[in-house]
Amino acid sequence: MTYDTGGESRRSRRLLEERERKRAQRRRVAAWVGVTVLVVFLALGGIFAVKVLGKKKPPPVQTFKVVIPEGFTVNQTAERFEEVTGGRIKASDFIAQAKAYHPYSFLKDSKNGCEGFLFPKTYEVTASTTAAQAVDMMLKQFALETSGLDWSRATALGISPYQAVTVGSMIEREVKLPTERPIVASVIYNRLTKKMRLQICATVEYSLGHWKPALSDADLQVDSPYNTYKIDGLPPGPICSPGFEAIRAALYPDATNYLFYILTSPAEGKHSFTADYAQFAQWKAQLNK
Repeated sequence: MTYDTGGESRRSRRLLEERERKRAQRRRVAAWVGVTVLVVFLALGGIFAVKVLGKKKPPPVQTFKVVIPEGFTVNQTAERFEEVTGGRIKASDFIAQAKAYHPYSFLKDSKNGCEGFLFPKTYEVTASTTAAQAVDMMLKQFALETSGLDWSRATALGISPYQAVTVGSMIEREVKLPTERPIVASVIYNRLTKKMRLQICATVEYSLGHWKPALSDADLQVDSPYNTYKIDGLPPGPICSPGFEAIRAALYPDATNYLFYILTSPAEGKHSFTADYAQFAQWKAQLNK
């Protein structure tokens, strides 16, 4: 018996070569698939980068900080909003909105729109804020800031909560020193009790439509329902927007018998108080020298 070992070897080599070719082919296919996937991935990544990373960031929202101090009227507040926002909130639009109806219970007795209730504070608005939104923002702030006050105190003093804000507005415009607010409040209530005219200069200035360092005799005669030199009792509504402390003083006046006060230290904003008209007249004469 003989064996064809040469033929067997050749077949073995052919089988090995065939297997090697197939393995090489599979490696080439795998490499091609890998390259294709990589190319697709890089292409998709490039598209993502263009659409997302390459997209311009939107410009930041333009904001404005509007500072409204205590004692501002509606008109002054409107002018401040127009000035700070560069005319984006027009004063005329703001005033119109301040005169419009707003569903807040504290405005139910209002005779002059939102006068007195645009709470003094620093507000942040954007370029898209409307006059209506600005007014509503301030009314909501009033509700928030005064929510802790005992408004039943007004009834005990013989006035309405709305009138308490009116008293607070006069205190705000008349008084510089915090310690004097409840004292001036006591003078107002004492004079109301005695049916004396309030004769508060700030109400005359409101009637004139502007504030003055000194009033003339002619100014005191201005014909206005807000001129407490000519009307009895309280004016029909607030003459400005008082801050929290002025409103609180209107609800919690000091217990005094004072009926008169006069600014005796203008630099400090300090007043002198008395129940004696002769003493008041003497102070006044000394200041007018």
